[in-house]
Amino acid sequence: MTLNDLVFQHLESDHDVEQHLELMKAVFGADGRVDIMARKWIDHHPAMSLSDFFVIKHRNKIVSGLNLIPSIWSIGGVQLKVAELACVATLPEYRHQGLQRRLMNKYHDRLSSQGYDLSAIEGIPYYYRQFGYEYAIPLDEQIRIKLDQIPDFSIKHKIRPFKTGDIPKAMQLLGQSQRKFYIHTIRAKDIWKMQQETEMVAEYKFEAHVVEEKGVEIAYFRMNENQPEKTLMLREVTDVDQATAQSILGFLKDIGKKRGLETLVATISGLEPFTEHMVAIGGVKQPPYAWQMRVTDYAKLFQKMKPLLDKRLASSTYRHITEKISFNFYRYTVQLTIQDGAIAGIKRLETSEDRTIRANPMVFTQLLLGYRSREELQAIYPDFIIRPSRRNLIDVLFPKMPSYIHTEY
Repeated sequence: MTLNDLVFQHLESDHDVEQHLELMKAVFGADGRVDIMARKWIDHHPAMSLSDFFVIKHRNKIVSGLNLIPSIWSIGGVQLKVAELACVATLPEYRHQGLQRRLMNKYHDRLSSQGYDLSAIEGIPYYYRQFGYEYAIPLDEQIRIKLDQIPDFSIKHKIRPFKTGDIPKAMQLLGQSQRKFYIHTIRAKDIWKMQQETEMVAEYKFEAHVVEEKGVEIAYFRMNENQPEKTLMLREVTDVDQATAQSILGFLKDIGKKRGLETLVATISGLEPFTEHMVAIGGVKQPPYAWQMRVTDYAKLFQKMKPLLDKRLASSTYRHITEKISFNFYRYTVQLTIQDGAIAGIKRLETSEDRTIRANPMVFTQLLLGYRSREELQAIYPDFIIRPSRRNLIDVLFPKMPSYIHTEY
């Protein structure tokens, strides 16, 4: 096999699509339903096209691939253009040939040319560090409880199947629930419709229900079941009070028992009110994983976040500061010029002379996205160095904040 035998391209034809789906089944297995998820994107995703699927062919056979899922996230109210990296797969006999590195280079070139701020992947442990990714947002938070542990709560609310006409109100309820998160997704109406019409989120089929009180929709939730593991999965739920949580728990217990299930697993944020109610009756939180994140361009991201950073300065003791603040990322520097408490300029310098603030750029992602505090990072990483004169200012600009990502496909 030579480099001339390996050709990079995007999906172009129905034949390419079928080959790509076969690659998904071969690598992830038919039970993983990854091929079904990819077909859903190709047929139904409102913002994806075949050009978002990157593949390498060997003699006209697709042997390696990955794809880009476009989405919009909010960070402190500022909208960011985010690409999720997905379906990274190579046939076993073609591995260790640098094919994924070649695909990653093409993928990251796309992010730069199309103005993406961040790249995100759920991903296997460690592997993506070689491509500049760092764990920086909570992922796979879970709380578990045996159905038998749930009290026999009476269902005091009307709980009915979710309909397409419920989407506008559900969008409002989800938006209200997301306000407590520093970083969260912005689920477009077209994505809601795709999920509702396909009855799929990610690779799994789901059932959605609306909770009504006196004829008014006050909450919704999504669930699915895992019969082999005898679990009922609560995938999404909006903010609820105690009475509403008890109605939902009573409903979930009843339906789980009827289906022969044994355990309720809520894959929701530990900060959701529903989580608190599960803990109160004996639910146990599981250690979370984390999203792996990559910043496309720090100078451009700082520029986009300027309104948020200005707001933080204005509400602090630095509201009249006039200085230049240099973020030394060892190979280059991003310099902020601050005049009378407002950022007047942001530029990248091809130097690393100012040693007041020094940070591994991958690790800095954790600070930027509120995953860890400056103090935590300094305690963990010897190459994350902030001199005492700048520590409080960095704490003001980049506080530790809770985040949660609702699935956008």
